[in-house]
Amino acid sequence: MMKKSIIICLLILSVTTVEAKNVYSPEKGIICDKKSGFCVDSYGISLGLTGEYLGKKNEDTWEKRITGNFDTTSFTFSNGLNCDTKKKICKKSKWDDKADSHWTHILFGK
Repeated sequence: MMKKSIIICLLILSVTTVEAKNVYSPEKGIICDKKSGFCVDSYGISLGLTGEYLGKKNEDTWEKRITGNFDTTSFTFSNGLNCDTKKKICKKSKWDDKADSHWTHILFGK
């Protein structure tokens, strides 16, 4: 039984680690999400940064998605992290009231 519990814990930890590696900051002021295929800066989703860090294919995909009234200033990453460039805040989820100081600092310098 103990062995089974350890294996389950390791599986959960490995899934969490993979999700954490999907969302990363290649440099201050930029956050990218490999799984969702986009990058952002303090103004919102950036096609140029997406192309630079995640490739032309992802840039082209997002260029097609961003049409009409698509709001590029508020977004959620594959790990649940939610950022709003108008409010200059990142939170662990869109339902969280408290700022995630780590990611808010990376993106907005606060």
